[in-house]
Amino acid sequence: MAITRIILWLGNSFVFCAALFAITAITAFVSLDITGATRMAFLTFIAGVIGAVLIAMTFNTSSRETNVEAIIFLFLFWLTVPLLTALPFVVLEGSPTYFAAYFEAVSAFTTTGASQIDADLQRPALLFWRSLLQWFGGVCSATFAVVILAALNLTGTGVHRSMLFTRKKGELFARLLSIGRLVAGIYLFLSTIGFIFMVIGGTPAFDAICLSLSGISTGGLAPRTGALSLYLSPFSAMILAVLCALGALNIAVIWDLMRGRRWIDVVRLFGNIEHRGWMVITGLLILLSVLYIGPQFLFGLIVDSIYFTSSAGFQYDVLSIDLLPPVVLVCLALIGGSALSTAGGVKVIRILLLLRHLGTDLSRLSHPSRILPVTFKSSVIPDRAFLSIWMYFFGYTLCFGLGIAAFGAVGLGLEDAMTVSAATLSNMGPLLPLTLPESGLTYASFTPLQMAVACALMLLGRVEILAAIVLFTPTFWRNT
Repeated sequence: MAITRIILWLGNSFVFCAALFAITAITAFVSLDITGATRMAFLTFIAGVIGAVLIAMTFNTSSRETNVEAIIFLFLFWLTVPLLTALPFVVLEGSPTYFAAYFEAVSAFTTTGASQIDADLQRPALLFWRSLLQWFGGVCSATFAVVILAALNLTGTGVHRSMLFTRKKGELFARLLSIGRLVAGIYLFLSTIGFIFMVIGGTPAFDAICLSLSGISTGGLAPRTGALSLYLSPFSAMILAVLCALGALNIAVIWDLMRGRRWIDVVRLFGNIEHRGWMVITGLLILLSVLYIGPQFLFGLIVDSIYFTSSAGFQYDVLSIDLLPPVVLVCLALIGGSALSTAGGVKVIRILLLLRHLGTDLSRLSHPSRILPVTFKSSVIPDRAFLSIWMYFFGYTLCFGLGIAAFGAVGLGLEDAMTVSAATLSNMGPLLPLTLPESGLTYASFTPLQMAVACALMLLGRVEILAAIVLFTPTFWRNT
């Protein structure tokens, strides 16, 4: 295993963080926060120096890498980048301790949206920073899914495969930059369009910037506390819902649409089976919400349902889907969005594949001598190809159960532990306030141990369960 290759790409990651610090410093300067701008400029220098030193130390390392190195880099990336990106929460006085700042950084970077911060009391630079960090985390999530997780899934059902993924052996890390630039360009373009339309809809420019960055990344952190209807027009709320929906859809299909600019690509966007599954789930949530709450709140229920199923979790109206039974919201949060997206959860495509496999097995039970292959999207999928999905589902369920036990061990009751475990593992932080626990639990009331468990589950949910579990197997390290 070439550890120098991993260090080289961690150095590149720190340089990217320095660039984000610089953008935030400029934002602070424009908002006349000279103190904040100075502090962010200092962090830019520190992060840039650390990244440059790591790159210089390993610049001449081999350009070949293995899947083992890719898994280790994936794990270290999600673990170490929040260590650096937590610093602005400290220097901009948003978090009282570094550990609380790390919790905020992990939450934003994994696009979870679980926050202890009162947005109304913070500097504009800090609010912009956590929105930018969500956007960066969304870009990283989609990029790693397209590049590294696709490479690890070559022999499986192809959950992460896309037309974006083409590589020769040994060029995995080189693809991170090219695909990362492409994904960042797509999300930046969509964020910019969303920003322009929200400003046209009467949203203040700063709020529009933060919401557009948070919306496309399905992050769920807003620049103000309270319901969005207090400062967002219905038109802007719908634009934000469109951004959240695009963030929850397959980035490869969106790329095909933007590249081809043909009507047939629009049809493919809505005809993609994973997208249709997500739309059906959203429609069912809207229908259930109308039955529970009433048609007089239809608009708010529509946008809030889109926010929720995209795993963003914004809340437009005070009376909304939070009145639904908590078990419904928990189940939908665990499903999530598309595999190649910024959304969390198990992913819709896995649920569809498991249901198709289950249906085929039930048919086989009624006709034991019948040869009935599993077909999906007009292709025959061998039974052995489903092993990785069943293993993922088992691993996800296991981590969900262990999360409940861990939160119970650090002081939460069973109901709260189940909700918080689902919220953090599915990267759907707003699930907690939406389910309104009777205990009054909030993220601001978390103890350090509860924050530690939450951070672990948020990272597990983002790096993919099996990729994390394999690191703890002796066989993996014997093959390094």
